[in-house]
Amino acid sequence: MSETDLRESVAGLFDRSSETYDAVGVEFFPVFARQLLEDVGLKPGEQVLDVGCGRGAVLFPAAERVGAQGRVTGIDLSPGMIERTVRDIRERGLANVTAEVMDAQEPTLPGASFDVVLASAVVFFLPDPVAGLRAWHGLLKPGGRLGVTMFGGNDPRWSGVERVFRPFVPPAMIWAMVNPESPVVSPENFERALGTAGFTTISSVTREYPIAFSGPEQWIDWSLSHGQRVFWEFVPDELQQRVRSEVLDELDRLREPGGGIVMRQVVRYTLAKRG
Repeated sequence: MSETDLRESVAGLFDRSSETYDAVGVEFFPVFARQLLEDVGLKPGEQVLDVGCGRGAVLFPAAERVGAQGRVTGIDLSPGMIERTVRDIRERGLANVTAEVMDAQEPTLPGASFDVVLASAVVFFLPDPVAGLRAWHGLLKPGGRLGVTMFGGNDPRWSGVERVFRPFVPPAMIWAMVNPESPVVSPENFERALGTAGFTTISSVTREYPIAFSGPEQWIDWSLSHGQRVFWEFVPDELQQRVRSEVLDELDRLREPGGGIVMRQVVRYTLAKRG
């Protein structure tokens, strides 16, 4: 798939997810956003770029932290995401936040104009992650900070669910997720990529979070509400019901005594600076 095709595919995927994105009653992206903002330590008055802003899990709390004298700019490749986020900005009456459709890998913004660049659960969607890192480096002021989150691995108890989807996933995607040379496959690779892009003072930490679901049906609704939706879309229409039934069977085995399900989500946080 060409870079243009990949961008269009990602934008379309999140357009289709945008109506329910982060809105099915599961505490997920905001959990990681809060920790990322704590790690980066935003200050009042700072100029912040939120790359791949989605529905605002990072965008809105960042705006609160920088205050009226600061500013937060959100960009996202998905027009559907931006349309809904802009509506939320207006409804909240926020004057220090903007959001627009833009390619995270090639943002058309003034160089050296941000104190902080934030990218939560975004880097692995870029056709060329190192090119994106170089672009973000150029947007930071000297001494500016970068904060990134990435998923650090799947809960091994979900292997049964993964097996249901695996026959439908393109081999190229499976390889991209495990390729030992990929800049996003490990903290070590990612830190090397950051160094290649010109960043210094690089550090990473891995954290694990319990993500609670009321039951198997909520997990399915949640999986359709964000990037994981792509695995459902790989399944042919005539097999959707069969796959859904198999996934429900696998999830039913994971129920806690009260009927709910808890998924252990590993998240990697990486901080860096522009020297």
